[in-house]
Formats: sequence, C-alpha cells, structure tokens
Amino acid sequence: MTTPSTDGGLWTVLEAYLAQRRALGFRLVEEERHCRRFLEWLQAHGHASTSFTVAQALSWAHGDGSLKNSYQAQRLSAIRGLASYCHAIGLDVQVPPAKALRTTRDRRRPHIYTRDEVDALIEACQHVFTHPLVGATMAAVIALLAVTGMRPGEAVRLRPGDINAEDATLLIRANKHGPDRLIPLHATTVDALAIYRTSSQRQAVAPSLEGPLFVTIRGKAYQRATVEGHFQRIRAATGITWEGTPPCLVDLRHTFATRQMIRAYTTDTGNPAATLGLLATWLGHSDPSHTYWYVQAVPELLALAAHRVDTTNTTE
Repeated sequence: MTTPSTDGGLWTVLEAYLAQRRALGFRLVEEERHCRRFLEWLQAHGHASTSFTVAQALSWAHGDGSLKNSYQAQRLSAIRGLASYCHAIGLDVQVPPAKALRTTRDRRRPHIYTRDEVDALIEACQHVFTHPLVGATMAAVIALLAVTGMRPGEAVRLRPGDINAEDATLLIRANKHGPDRLIPLHATTVDALAIYRTSSQRQAVAPSLEGPLFVTIRGKAYQRATVEGHFQRIRAATGITWEGTPPCLVDLRHTFATRQMIRAYTTDTGNPAATLGLLATWLGHSDPSHTYWYVQAVPELLALAAHRVDTTNTTE
C-alpha cells in the first residue's frame, strides 16, 4: 500500500481512505457523510488539521444530547474507521474504543455532587441516626467513596488490614469486577480512617480483628442494601435537589471520576489521556470504554473535551 500524502491534512487522508475502501467494494455513503461532517466540526472548533483525540470524536458523536444512542454509535463507528486508517499510516490520531458509546439502552445520567452537597451528606449523618456508630460509619463510607471513587460494595468488604498507612494505599480485593488493585490515599484520608477504626463507638461493639472495617452496631459487616437504605435517609435530610432519577450512593463514584477529569482539562499541567488511564486503574475498569463513558455522561465535562484549547496544536 502506498502511503498517501498528508500535506492537505485530514481532508487528503479522508479521500485516500475512502478510495482504498471503495476499491475493496465498500460503498461508504453514510460513512463519508459522517466523516466529512466531523472534519468540518473539527475545523469550526479550531482543532488541529492533522490529528484528533478520542474526546473530540466522542463529543462530536454525542452531538447536542438529542441523538439516539444507536445514531451516536453509527457516527462514532464511521470515525473509528477513519481513525484506524490514520493510525495505520502513522498519524498521531487516537482510535476510539469500539464500545465507548452504549447502543443497547440509555444509561442513567449520574448526579454529580457539589462539594457543598458532599459536606452536607457527611454532616447529616450525625443527626439522622440515633446510634452514634451508625452515623460515624456512614460518614466515613460517604467520605471514602467521594475521595477514592471505589464501588460501595467494595467499601463494605474492606478490612482494617487493607489500609497501608505507611504507603498511603488501599487494597481493593479481587471481586467479580476484576483482580486485586491498589488505590492511592491522601494522608488526611489515612488519618480519618484510623480515627474511625479506633473510635470509642466502634470499639464498643468489639469488632473482630480480622473482620470488616465498617461495622454495624452488632460488630458485623454491612450489607450493601443496608448502606444504600441509610444513604437514602441521609440524602432526604439534606434537601439536595436533582433532575431525573434520585441521587444514589454510586453517584459519589461518578463525582470522583468527573472531578478528576475536569481538573485534567482545566489545569495547565493536566493530561486528560493520562488521567483516563489512571482512572481506569483506580476505578477497577476492565474495559477502557467504561472509563470513556464518563466523558460523555456529564455535559460540563463533554463541553470541556470539545472546546479545550490545544496549546500543543496551536504552537506547532
């Protein structure tokens, strides 16, 4: 195969890509239309003429939010074909994962908690429950989910020995979602967990040394459903408002991921691609497309991905 000239940028590459595929018998009517509209969108937004990112492809495929999932996937599939060709001829183009957009059903849009809302949830724990241990436990669980992005089910299975205070890491043991993984902890989180573990309320129920970190008033492990039920009472006490389905505990996980990505897009030293890779590890995602979904699930983040000024491209 003769490598096409890229002097004309992505437009020239697109013509070569279409010619090669059509020589093999493909008609590519819809694919061509989608690819041309995508390149026009890139041009209109001032992006580079010789490359594009996964975030830009997802942003365009998603559109204004009114498109059906199946049509979004069709748009992205066309760009995947072009991106794969670009990558094959040596262009610096990211190929979107095949399952970056869901086609089978609409996923529930998560509620992204503000910092004030997270503080209100933690504060409410002291007033909602009559037993102080329940309030202390729920406050610790909510705070931990907010700063680590771990799954609620993973939190209730934690043991005191899973905390490595010296290395400031937390061991998430293998489960149906994947193998063991380590996630980093801030020093303040390590201290907060130590305070909870050694608190008089927790010690009063004589928890087993090899038992769970977060314990009930009987010193036993919490069930995920019980923690969810407690959280609904806490949320109701805060007066948090929302659109769509009510906020839930797992939305703290979405909030963590979204805040990390927003920081990556809005700071001078931020690296969205590297942050996505780290998030996939921290969140325990076996498929990168699960992490890419966070880019398109939150309008604020999607806008940042689409309109972020690419200083590298403008200075080249």
